[in-house]
This record gives sequence, structure tokens and C-alpha cells, in this order.
Amino acid sequence: MDCYLCSEPMTPQNDSGEHIIPNSIGGMREVKGFICRACNGKAGEAWDADLAKQLNKLALFFRVVRDRGENRAEVIETSAGEKLIYTKSSLKFFAPVIKKEVREDSVHFQISANDMNQARQIATGLKRSYPTLDVEKTLASATTQTKYPDGYFNFEFSFGGLSVGKSFVKTALALLSVNGINPKICERANAYIFNDGEPCFGYYYHHDLLINRPVGVPVHCICVKGNKAERTVQAYLEYFGVVRIVISLSANYEGDDFKHSYAIDPTKGQEITVDFDLEFDESGVKQIYEYQFYDSQVVSDAWHTVIRPEIQRQQEQHLEEVLGKSREAMERRFAGSDHIDLEEFIAAYVDSLTPYIRHLADSGRMRDK
Repeated sequence: MDCYLCSEPMTPQNDSGEHIIPNSIGGMREVKGFICRACNGKAGEAWDADLAKQLNKLALFFRVVRDRGENRAEVIETSAGEKLIYTKSSLKFFAPVIKKEVREDSVHFQISANDMNQARQIATGLKRSYPTLDVEKTLASATTQTKYPDGYFNFEFSFGGLSVGKSFVKTALALLSVNGINPKICERANAYIFNDGEPCFGYYYHHDLLINRPVGVPVHCICVKGNKAERTVQAYLEYFGVVRIVISLSANYEGDDFKHSYAIDPTKGQEITVDFDLEFDESGVKQIYEYQFYDSQVVSDAWHTVIRPEIQRQQEQHLEEVLGKSREAMERRFAGSDHIDLEEFIAAYVDSLTPYIRHLADSGRMRDK
């Protein structure tokens, strides 16, 4: 078997484990004997890297489980103009707030930092200009308080481009290869991959091509089908349940019928079984290329189907974390007490929950709780 991209003979030394669905968005399964190590690196640095950039916020939002590595943090801005650092497991303000107040005989600072380590760094830096500042005394008087952003997040996404399109097509060809089908038979894919020819895919938002779509799951899936009678090889690709692509790999196929799929729930890193309905004639393919199967309502429904359950799941998880931290705070505060005053306990418990309650009220979610 030769490398699909450079035609060098594949050997145990230059073979590579190419992720069928890119690792950067949660793909797990690999294919051997498809592309060599050098081509894997080049395609990853170009095609898959551009795809990863376009889908990175979604990967962070859905907290994808990766085979290796982590998605890079994003700097995002809220509707209130606040800048935050967004990672898979945290949301922090981009910069600390340092307020300086000059009084008659002294200078006072009010520091709001993301954590004690950051607060220590700031206080240590201030000490260089104000040698009398007692860093340890300052930190000992610090209090921990949860702060929520005042504004909402507004994510904008755009998908596509030559390199991203090649990543789409490569994923379909990788699934062919792992099932023992030579991807070189796909003349339309070859023309696009090697000669920057006409894109052999289009965005598809019409009737659902997944017969048994898992409810509320931001599924990744790639499906390929060969039709002997129609002489076609076609593919259907989905990322996060919202990026939906039909690919015409070949219109000159001479082999037997086949049908293969690979699907994964990227939030768990687990493969799932899907069945699909994929059968377009040349007229249908052309209509897909020309966006005639692009229904804006289907697009909206696709987003809502996966975004809303994930938001609810994360809200429930956050509530559990808030309650857990409140319990820990109560245990620390009243540890060793022979007698606990009920009113004092209730006041302290409500105080620990106040930032969360205020957040619910400000976001209009209080009625839901």
C-alpha cells in the first residue's frame, strides 16, 4: 500500500496512525496504512489545524474528550465588554483589577485576582514600588468570593475554506481506507485534494440523513456508501451535530456496494452506532453544491438540539459545585463547635450562596430554580 498523499510505499517505519476524525475535536479511532508520517504531519499542520481553529470554541464548550492534548484557551468578550479566558474546565477574567487610592499619608490598593497565586504575584510586584508593603499580611486579609460576568457570551462561527474542505474530504477517505477500500479510486476527491479542483462537497441542511440520531448528542460521524448500480461513492460528515456535509467522492465507481460509518460522542469519547440514508443522483449533488438543500430553520434546529441540553447539563453541574463548596465552607467555619447557633448558620450559608443567587437573578433564571 502506498501513501495516499505522496505515493511513497508504506513501511512500518513511515506508517502513521491518522485519526479518522481529527483528534483536536475529539476523534479517537485511527487508521494505519493510509498516509505516511510526513504527510500526516503536513496535513495536520495545515488542513486539520485550520479546522481546529474554526471548531475550537465548540470543542471547549462541549468539553470534548481527546485522545491526547488539550484544546487551546480562547479569549472571549461578553456583551458587557468583559474579556475572559475560556478553557475546557474554567472561565477566568482576562486581567486582574487593581484600584489605587491615594490618601493623605498612605496609598491603598484594592486587588481583584483570579486566585491567590495571581494575588501574590501582584502584591509582590507592588512591593518593589512600595517596600513597606507586607505581602503576607495583605494576603492573610484577602477574602475569596465568586464573581460572575455581567454580560452574555456571543459566539460567532464560520466554517469552510480550501484547507478545511480538504480536511473534510480526507476524513471520508480515511474511513474508506480503514475498511479496505483504496481511496485512490475517488477521482473527484483526488482532483480536489491534489489539484485544488472543484470542491466535491456541499453543506446539507434538509431532511435528517441519520436514521437513528442520538437525542441531544453533539455527534461526530462520517458515513461512506458505494453504489454499484449508480457508480457513485458518497459520504456524509457531521461535526458536533451542526456542521453537516455531503461529499461526492466518485461518480465513476466500478466496485461492489458497500456502506460504512464511524460515529462518536465527543463529550464522552465513546463510539456510538448510527445508521444513515445517503443516496443522491447527480442532480441532487449539484443542488447541494448550489446550497439548494440549505434550510435556515434546519440549521437553527440543529444548533438548538445540541446546545440547549449542554447548557442545562453544565448549569446543573455548576449548581452541584456551588452547593459542594458551600458545604465545605460551613464545615470549616463551624468545625469543632460544641453548639451551633441556627440563625448564625443560616446567615453564613445564605452568604456563601449569595453570588450564585444574585447571578440567577441577574440572568433571569431565578424563576427556574
